[in-house]
Amino acid sequence: MPRARSAYWSEFQRAAIDTGLAREVPSFEAVEALRPIQIPVRWRQRVKGGEGWREYSGVAEYMPGQVLHREWRAASQWEVEEWEGLPDEQLRALGVFRQNGRFSIQIVEKIRGLPDAIRQRGRHIPASKIFRQRRRFVLAGHAQLLSQYASQLGSLVQNFLQQTRPNPQVIEQGSRELSEISSEFETRRTALVRHAREEIQLALQGEFWELPAHASQAMADLLGERVRDYEIAMSSIELALRWRSLMADIERRFRDCYSDLGQLGQELQALMRSGQAVPPLDLLRIANDAHGIWVRLQEQVPNFNPYYERLQESEWQRLSRVREHAEAGREGTVYNFIEGAAAKLEAVAIGERPTRAELSRERESLF
Repeated sequence: MPRARSAYWSEFQRAAIDTGLAREVPSFEAVEALRPIQIPVRWRQRVKGGEGWREYSGVAEYMPGQVLHREWRAASQWEVEEWEGLPDEQLRALGVFRQNGRFSIQIVEKIRGLPDAIRQRGRHIPASKIFRQRRRFVLAGHAQLLSQYASQLGSLVQNFLQQTRPNPQVIEQGSRELSEISSEFETRRTALVRHAREEIQLALQGEFWELPAHASQAMADLLGERVRDYEIAMSSIELALRWRSLMADIERRFRDCYSDLGQLGQELQALMRSGQAVPPLDLLRIANDAHGIWVRLQEQVPNFNPYYERLQESEWQRLSRVREHAEAGREGTVYNFIEGAAAKLEAVAIGERPTRAELSRERESLF
């Protein structure tokens, strides 16, 4: 879903958090959906070939398992036109932030699952802002491009300052470079970049002696945006580290429960192979312990994929009924429930993909 069609945080808070459909995890700057959530949204697009806007409406859907996160975005042009005449009190009620005539709004971003969220915050955002360095290639990020354009503007300013009178060749070359830089920022929406483009346009339209002042201001705006890029990249990595800590904690819980279930299954299997009926008290104790493990994971693991999806599997959810079968003396059913539940935890507990060493050990065990 485009960011412009995501729910405003203020509306999501009233419709989902205040009603118990979602809850915040403040220490990790995340929100977990407890139920499917639908928030009405609206947006506008310019009428083709004419003036004004055409309004559309829809629904932003947020599902359990997704990592929901509050994020700031710059206001769209239609939002600016709608908000610029509102008093501060109404803007605060909408969750709109206004500074120096620029507007921004907090939205609810949704990410497929926790590993995806960590990759986005730890790799993709820093790469887009700074640079992406991999084994075989390096791609410049936004901050590096800003540095290049700022340096180009600095050179233009120096060339013009060295001229004591208009030089047609210098003016023509400078105008060409300014136009090229301006076109690069035509679709950029951040306030500083927009202001830099405005200054470049003034430089192109002004007198010879005005160009260095406007170009210098544009250069300062681009360098200010570069500072913001580094700040965004740093905070993004810090959030990725916190989400990675959350994921490690969840996976530790999976490993502990997987081990506990395995030991219960081993104990029950030994009793079943003893040649005698499993004592009812032992069967009920094992079932109670297995049910306790089910409750532990259900209550302690946040609703984030891939862990949420795995805990919705029928093999895991059957464990909620294991005590009923123990009370009825169905030892085989109790064992099958424990074994199936452990299998559903296994991919998280010991890894989704078997390693080469693990497969080699498995092969050797057959001979």
